[in-house]
Amino acid sequence: MDPPQSGSGPEAEPTKSLKSKVVSKVAPSFVTEHPEFIYPSVVDIYVLDIYMPVLSLYRLDTTLPWAFSDFVRNLKDSLSKVLSLYYPMAGKWVVAEDLYIRKLHCSDEGPVFVEATVDDDMDKYFDFDHDLNPPPDLYGESSIPGISLEDPQYMPANKEWPSLIIQVTGFKCGGVALIVSFNHMLTDGFSFDRFLKAWSEIAATGQTSMKPNFDRSSLPSLLNKGQKYGLSTDMKNVDDVLSNMFRNFPPIHDPRSVSKCYDIKSDAVERIRQKAKEGHASEKLELPERFTNFECISTQMWRCFSRLPSGHERMTSKNKVHFLFPVEGRKRMCNPPLPDDYVGNMLLSVAPPIMTGPELCEKSYACAACEIHKSILSLNTETAWMRIDEQTKGTIQMTLTPRENLPETQSEKPDASPTPFACALSSWIRFTNLYNLDFGFGVPFRVTLCSLHTIPDFPLAYFLPPRPQSGDVASLFLRSSPWMADLLLQDPEFQDFVS
Repeated sequence: MDPPQSGSGPEAEPTKSLKSKVVSKVAPSFVTEHPEFIYPSVVDIYVLDIYMPVLSLYRLDTTLPWAFSDFVRNLKDSLSKVLSLYYPMAGKWVVAEDLYIRKLHCSDEGPVFVEATVDDDMDKYFDFDHDLNPPPDLYGESSIPGISLEDPQYMPANKEWPSLIIQVTGFKCGGVALIVSFNHMLTDGFSFDRFLKAWSEIAATGQTSMKPNFDRSSLPSLLNKGQKYGLSTDMKNVDDVLSNMFRNFPPIHDPRSVSKCYDIKSDAVERIRQKAKEGHASEKLELPERFTNFECISTQMWRCFSRLPSGHERMTSKNKVHFLFPVEGRKRMCNPPLPDDYVGNMLLSVAPPIMTGPELCEKSYACAACEIHKSILSLNTETAWMRIDEQTKGTIQMTLTPRENLPETQSEKPDASPTPFACALSSWIRFTNLYNLDFGFGVPFRVTLCSLHTIPDFPLAYFLPPRPQSGDVASLFLRSSPWMADLLLQDPEFQDFVS
């Protein structure tokens, strides 16, 4: 079976930032026999069409005139080979007119690949000391027809979402920015990290030890759940359904956002760990032998996030804080456990008790850390699927309710009871393959997440591997509204944590 032709693609119009731009697709080097469609599990469907851009920065030898061209060639060659193994990455998500909502068309046409150049220095576009907000034309998403960069709730005109979007940009100084954006419906960070491992192994040796498994047959789908609750599987009004599902996002009052990266030192984490050893006498806590780094960092971020509502123009300290963090569940949620090579989403967000900022900060560090610890331990095969069932019932009910009959939101009814202030922290600390992606010119010197979109008033932090040889415990990527970023930097606890 011959692979689809990818070609180099037409040269696109330069943009304000870009000197040149070529958009193409990279097809698998050879096509294997595989299903034409993959249907999402119920866990996949709850991350509808969100792209996760991972930024890797390299420095090439400027004395080598063809270094960037060679880098791109090696990048594309190894990508085409790894796509033969990870064939869903060469496909696209399309609308399904039933309770599956989406289906992955394994078309082998390849991901969108953008090659661009900038006649300027890379450091001007990636400011790690202040606001890390690269211009939109450095993301491959800007090259997808119909995808709105201003509105993440917008559905593309062709109702198609590539599994993978890649842009590689070369700068005058010899710097290279590689942004790989994966569609979160296909996979979580755990299996994306293993995809990067396969890619880097193939780039180095032509072979990989990875054996990906895309079989979702053992997991329930939204279609299964709908049938369980006696609902019709037909969903010709899928556009209205998706509009209803997305209605929980607040309106975009201020679409601006601020992204910052912080290096977390070991002594900062140890200070939190020491504080978490002693609770108030009245709290009667059962402390674990040792709190993990994640539990320490989560405790501090929960406390810092909890103080933000008091500085919001539409909130007060009476707003309760809903602090979420996803827990990877291949072992916790399934019996027998799913293999590590399973490529898909197998995570579920858990949360400590919802309370106001003053209520939380009156408690000891130990109490907060214990609540984080208990939340993680609470996820098991029984509780996970009970929560998913409850979430599914709510989702299905929302899809069947006419838009005009949906409950009023806080912004539509200001006198309603205070809306919980939602915030989240996600851990990618185990994903060490982020720093191993070598295409013949060395590994990246900096890797982080970056994002085009922000749900307003929803601060989101990622706990990432530290830069190699830095001696740090972690890197912290924080995306928030500008007012939140300012308040956090004025918070003495946050200053002590990131300084």
